[in-house]
Amino acid sequence: MKRTCMFANGTPARCILINLFLLRKLIFHFVFLFFFFCRVFAQGTIQLAPPQTPSTRVFFHLSTCISFDFRQPGANIRYALNGDEPDESSAIYKEPICISGSVVLKAKSFAKGFISSETITVKCIKTKDAIKSVSGTNPEEPYNKGGLSAIIDKLAGGKSIRERWLGFRSDTVVWEIWFFKKQKLKKIHISLMQAQGSWIFYPVKMELISFSGKMLGLGFFNGSTGPATDETRIFSFPIDRKLKGVIIRIQNYSSIPDWHSGKGNKPWLFVDEISVE
Repeated sequence: MKRTCMFANGTPARCILINLFLLRKLIFHFVFLFFFFCRVFAQGTIQLAPPQTPSTRVFFHLSTCISFDFRQPGANIRYALNGDEPDESSAIYKEPICISGSVVLKAKSFAKGFISSETITVKCIKTKDAIKSVSGTNPEEPYNKGGLSAIIDKLAGGKSIRERWLGFRSDTVVWEIWFFKKQKLKKIHISLMQAQGSWIFYPVKMELISFSGKMLGLGFFNGSTGPATDETRIFSFPIDRKLKGVIIRIQNYSSIPDWHSGKGNKPWLFVDEISVE
């Protein structure tokens, strides 16, 4: 005999159980559709990560090849060699980009339904084999691997502060750069790092001076006003004249600024390469 249960309002309990089952199905479908549409909507608001490359500063003598990597289905890397911002009409990266001259290479990640990535910039410097020697202020431990001569070895430092970077703490750093012969040069490049959390600051100013005492270039920095982004950058001085050598004089901060947690301590100056073209 089939038993029928009745609620106080006269509604059969069997019907209520069926309604609860249908309700659970409706809730499941609603949740599924909700997350599906959220994902579709979010694709248009999620920004892609930038392409990865071994170094954003490359020094070379004859030629070099730059590689990028970004692994996401449906995404591609587009790049420009003239310093312009890449867009969806720019060349698609398929294999290492080989160059034989100084360029500013910019690349971005693109994918349908996503915001394109931030731009990654690779500064490629074709150096002239002109520097014979360097003398002057020496790097300090523990950031002195290779000695001062490592500053002209044409090898860019890595992302780690212990990869080919030299550290200096003197208030004034002075180097004499000697060329193999008196010759006409276009530019001299100095590669620096800024990582304020590690007490590494850009200097106050940098001077380029001839052996006769003539000022060839002067650059000021503004790193004491507040926190700044960690970065590595190549600073260039136009020369465009015949020289036998140059003097580079750098004035550092005597102490870390008051706004920093390391205030009062000596900051570091980090340099990885000096080159000419």
